[in-house]
Amino acid sequence: MTDTTPPVDLPESDRTESDLPESDLPELVESESLGADAPAADPPLKARVLLPFFVPLFAILIVAVLVLDISRLFLAGTEDSALVIGIVITLSILLGASLLAAAPRLKTASLGVILSVVFFVVSIASLVSLGPSLDTGEAGTTGFQYATGTPTSSVAVEALPSIKFNATAFAAKAGVVQFNYSGATGHTLAIQDPKFAGFLLTTDAGGKKTGKAKMAPGSYTLYCTVDSHEAQGMKATLTVSP
Repeated sequence: MTDTTPPVDLPESDRTESDLPESDLPELVESESLGADAPAADPPLKARVLLPFFVPLFAILIVAVLVLDISRLFLAGTEDSALVIGIVITLSILLGASLLAAAPRLKTASLGVILSVVFFVVSIASLVSLGPSLDTGEAGTTGFQYATGTPTSSVAVEALPSIKFNATAFAAKAGVVQFNYSGATGHTLAIQDPKFAGFLLTTDAGGKKTGKAKMAPGSYTLYCTVDSHEAQGMKATLTVSP
């Protein structure tokens, strides 16, 4: 016995694909652009060549300029100012990184403006300090700045052939002290103190034989930097009085 009950009309929202007539089903269209075997789009020349080449090159250039500019700031000042500059730069980097981390949705254009302002400020500061950071030619090879002005006292040191100085003790007054070096060739005169690193006189022909240094009261060691000359006794004590 067959079921002759007529089909109940269902609302369209409750119908499934099995309840729909074949005429209402969507037609399947075969696409050539889908699937793993579909050909990949060819990236433009900008993405393939220009960006991978110029972006790292530009980044290296920016870093090099910033390093040179910041080094000029350090060279332009004293030890204390260099310490202050280092602390300010470190705190600025930490603060800037914190602000950028707190704003993850910062637009690329805004980030570019911020970095441009930082680069501009550092560049201007380095240009302002360009004069003091340059070597005037009066300093030694390690960058020591010899003092200028009228000396308060002078010290005459002579290198003897016996690998000794003409005296084991010298005296001077605080202020600008002028050193005059002479004697046997092949010897140097230096001050054993980190503050005078780079101060160097020599008895060799054409070498620097006179130099001034600003000295505070205290006791200093004068010595020859050649080989083991200091160990052989080529040193002396300089006492600077107020």
